[in-house]
Amino acid sequence: TGQVYSEVIAKERRGDFLGGTIQVIPHITNEIKHRIGRVAVETRAEVVIVEVGGTVGDIEGLPFLESIRQMRKDVGRENVLYVHVTYVPYIQATAELKSKPTQHSVMELRSVGIQPDIIVCRSDHPLNESLKDKISLFCDVEKRAVIPLVTADNIYKVPLILEEAGLGQFIAERLALPGGEPDLATWQELVAEIDQPKPDLRIGVVGKYVALLDAYISVREALFHAALAHGRSLQIEWVSSEDLEKG
Repeated sequence: TGQVYSEVIAKERRGDFLGGTIQVIPHITNEIKHRIGRVAVETRAEVVIVEVGGTVGDIEGLPFLESIRQMRKDVGRENVLYVHVTYVPYIQATAELKSKPTQHSVMELRSVGIQPDIIVCRSDHPLNESLKDKISLFCDVEKRAVIPLVTADNIYKVPLILEEAGLGQFIAERLALPGGEPDLATWQELVAEIDQPKPDLRIGVVGKYVALLDAYISVREALFHAALAHGRSLQIEWVSSEDLEKG
């Protein structure tokens, strides 16, 4: 919470926390923690969600992993919860999902002192109960903390999928947050509207990097929402600016 972390920041400024004056890493980790804490203090947020991107084990991510490891000590174990998002690949030849990459990434996290509280399993196929049992056993998490997240046909279904899997209730319990049944009616209406058949609306988008669709994701999403508001199904025609005048 903001109140808890404001005390941590005050201690840092007084120099109560250990940190070498020559080593680089303590300065970096302290600065990362300080900036995370500032979000809570300045916005008075009750919960701050921090994403550490990349792949576990990458050297670029180590200072960030070390920072969130230290935060559990700084603000108390009851105030920090680690959610690990992992990919569960499907082997076509044997028609099975493999948990080995998940086990390996959790092992890597443990090697830097982080034990995940929740494991969100991204996959293209549903997880069966035996696989959830296996991940729970070998990654040392509760079975209900193994959250399956099968690829959705539209991204706006994801919060509903996670809620149905019990993620919200589990987080509320672990962080001792007051909670009840969430009112997701408006969100469910949005998803239902997206799934409804609608007349097409074709829009051409000219750009230099149309082969990389993520380069224009904000434009694409803005057009999608605008089309949805007018009861239309968006069909984007991507046009390369370099090829526009050829022929």
